[in-house]
Amino acid sequence: MIKENARRYGLKSCLISVVSLMALTSCASHHHSHSPVSDANHVYQVESKSMADFTVVKDITYSTVDWPQALAADLYLPKQGSTAADTMPVVLMVHGGSWSGRDRSDMNSIAKKLARQGYAVFNVSYRFAPRFKYPAPVHDLQIALLWLQNNAAQYQLDLQRVNAWGYSSGAHLVAQLASAQAGAAGTLDLSPPLPSIRVVVAGGIPADLSQYANSPIVVPFLGAKRDEDPQLYKDASPLTHVSAEHPPTFLYHGQRDRLVEKEQSINYYAALRQADVPAELYLHPLWGHIAMFLFGWGAENQGIDFLNQHNM
Repeated sequence: MIKENARRYGLKSCLISVVSLMALTSCASHHHSHSPVSDANHVYQVESKSMADFTVVKDITYSTVDWPQALAADLYLPKQGSTAADTMPVVLMVHGGSWSGRDRSDMNSIAKKLARQGYAVFNVSYRFAPRFKYPAPVHDLQIALLWLQNNAAQYQLDLQRVNAWGYSSGAHLVAQLASAQAGAAGTLDLSPPLPSIRVVVAGGIPADLSQYANSPIVVPFLGAKRDEDPQLYKDASPLTHVSAEHPPTFLYHGQRDRLVEKEQSINYYAALRQADVPAELYLHPLWGHIAMFLFGWGAENQGIDFLNQHNM
């Protein structure tokens, strides 16, 4: 059963003392295969040791004026390339929180790491259950893609290289978003077509919601128990929509995860490979769900390598 701890990301500061455990990360197993703004926005300069690596445009309202809830995002913009004509690959960043809470600031550290690698990062908020049920947050991510499309010229974004990264319930949402380009049920049919997702990076993903028949987390998100609406559970599961059209996908998971079982990623990886989708699976033998998020730096670095390979 998914029982994501609402305080898990807040543990980060108090658990820094165990950072020495990261020496064990070399034990991780890694399975892989390859085939080939409005004026109200606030701009902050983010400094590293000696020089500015990127800027952040804070609190962009990306939702349309008629959207059921106003939604905000932060846009991380790395240093420009050698010419003003250079465009940047993009990562749509989506936080976890059982589809019902937490905040996009949970993903700030990964967003900064990606920005330092040359990616523009759109770190978004979305609507929460139980007030807004599936597929509402997937629709929100589609509207985020629409905002990127409408503002690509202003921020020099490369719409041919739009990627998505999420953890836990955020991983579910980005995988479901990627399925939209294959016509998955529950997605908006927008015109003109939205940018396709080029690569997915998903940590601790609940890929098959049908495994959670009476979950106190999943039921409020979907609005029904599995036996009451089994088709809804299938439609809301990324595993259901795997096809050859799915983008290359990097998965990471803690083998001791008791909140979202490791088999969720293992089975999703197997389905991707069966469909000949380029995919990699990084399993850490020691971490659970929370520790994988807090201390999964090795997995994040591998995920960035995977992004780089497919965004050349």
